[in-house]
Amino acid sequence: MSVTDLIDPKGVEMHPLPGPVPDFGYTAARIWLRAHLVNGTASETAWRFFAHANFTQKIAVYLVGADGAVQTLLDLTEDSPFSARPIDDPQMVAPFTLAPGEAATLIVAYYSQGSSRISMSVETVDSFAAQARVRDAKSYAFYGMMLVIIVLAAVALAVLREPVFAAYAGYLTAILVYVMHGEGAAFQFLWPNFPRFNSMASVVAGSAVMVFGSLFAITFLQTARYQPVMHRILLTIIVGVLAIDVVLWVVDPQLLKQLLVIMISVSVLTFVAAGLLAARTRFREVRFYVFSWTASLIPALLFTARFGLGLEQTFVTPYDTIRLALVVDALMMGLAIFDRYNHLRRTAMEETLAHARRNLALSQRLASLEDSYDEVTALARQREESVKDTVHDLRQPMHALRLSLRQMFKAEGGKTDAGQVESALSYMEQLVAERLAATSVASPTAAEPGLHAVLRGVADMFGPEAAERGLGLKLVLAAPDASVNAYALMRVTANLVSNAIKYTREGRVLIALRRTGAGYRVEVHDTGPGLQGVAFEQALVRNERLERDRSVAEGSGLGLAVARQIAHDNGWTITSCERRRTGASIRIELPGAGAGPVGETDRDDQPVAPAM
Repeated sequence: MSVTDLIDPKGVEMHPLPGPVPDFGYTAARIWLRAHLVNGTASETAWRFFAHANFTQKIAVYLVGADGAVQTLLDLTEDSPFSARPIDDPQMVAPFTLAPGEAATLIVAYYSQGSSRISMSVETVDSFAAQARVRDAKSYAFYGMMLVIIVLAAVALAVLREPVFAAYAGYLTAILVYVMHGEGAAFQFLWPNFPRFNSMASVVAGSAVMVFGSLFAITFLQTARYQPVMHRILLTIIVGVLAIDVVLWVVDPQLLKQLLVIMISVSVLTFVAAGLLAARTRFREVRFYVFSWTASLIPALLFTARFGLGLEQTFVTPYDTIRLALVVDALMMGLAIFDRYNHLRRTAMEETLAHARRNLALSQRLASLEDSYDEVTALARQREESVKDTVHDLRQPMHALRLSLRQMFKAEGGKTDAGQVESALSYMEQLVAERLAATSVASPTAAEPGLHAVLRGVADMFGPEAAERGLGLKLVLAAPDASVNAYALMRVTANLVSNAIKYTREGRVLIALRRTGAGYRVEVHDTGPGLQGVAFEQALVRNERLERDRSVAEGSGLGLAVARQIAHDNGWTITSCERRRTGASIRIELPGAGAGPVGETDRDDQPVAPAM
């Protein structure tokens, strides 16, 4: 059909509408309407044809004058951008003129992929402007309140990082977009150049309402934990909505929109049912949730009644009721989240208070044990340090003993010097005896070996290990013998020689004894990476290892720390020679060594230079 078919009143058979609003349900047919107009006013000439809808796939409005001339007032298709409208308004408006006393015929042809129910009216310029002002005021007030709540939900999500706020913000955003699309503001401001998307925007926004509503119910009610059956039902709603969208989006979008109207009410009823089931055992925690979704029932049922069943509510303005109910719904959901967290906070505070009371009841007993605990802790720490030192001191002699025994057992027909084994055994026996007896460091006695014997013992002890690593180990005794705390000196020297062998890859290690002033000095030189300045000070710290040494050899970071502690207990000092270009030189100053027979000695304070 075309407009010319309806110009002649007898050309096409027409039937009066049964009511004030054309409603042919969901139909693929193009609907033609004809209205005979007579301007009965005395002065009005400018008029507005007002279709109370934001969008239809096709709509054309024609004005046929008394002389039969046809004027096209509006001609929009699903490809017409918002700018194609003759009047910049969220809903479809077509201006025309009709002088007082004149008659004309108004012809409207439209097709809607959704419901065909569209209210239409003819307004004066002033009456239309008045309606637009009231409508815009209500809409923008609703948009503003919803945006404030969405921002608050987003802030709460960023601060608390709880998924319930994500679902809440998603639901509110979907509601806002859905209402803006229904009123036309979304097409006007959000996507004015995408009319085909606007054609299906109700499906996107409506589906998002149901999906995020289900996610909100799942996260808020914790259905996976408390209501497993309802949890599966809510997941089914999410999957079902998305599946229907995918299947019908291209196949039958009109059926998809028709089902969407019904599914929204079914989803809200399910959300209410989930809240009522939870309220049986957790009423205080979920009460506002039940109130919020009960409020959502009002717009959902009104929407379904109007667009699904064709029932027009004359006692209430649908969109005003929907806006008010949705604001109440959004606020109630926010109160529900706040109330739930307040309830959880009170529960946590009660548990904390009960826990504090239990702690208070134990405080007297704990106070009586504090002093004992400190003493036991200090003793345990001392023992732990002692055990670590003993284990460290035993490790290298035992290793040297194993090497010496292995060489002894392998010797065939040759004469094996047992001095190395004897030195290592004596050292370890004395170390273990002292630790087991838990006595203090013994004072030097006449029965103890002198400086020469101690240093020879250390050289014998570590000779096999040095040979195994391909290093030369040399002992230079450039000072006469003297009495000394032999056990302590052996521990200190053994630690220094052990470190020298461990970190020297090639070359040799030199142990030297020198006379210096009124005392003696034991020196350990090597051809390793060197140890001066800050590196030396760091190596003296207990349990500290240099970063460069971690990949060279295993260690505990105790060697130099143990040596320094023993030296300090005996009045000795350990220093590093800063004038070495390569390798390390560690010196043990022995000012308290007993005076023995002193012959000719080298009085130069420089270390004996090893033949490297």
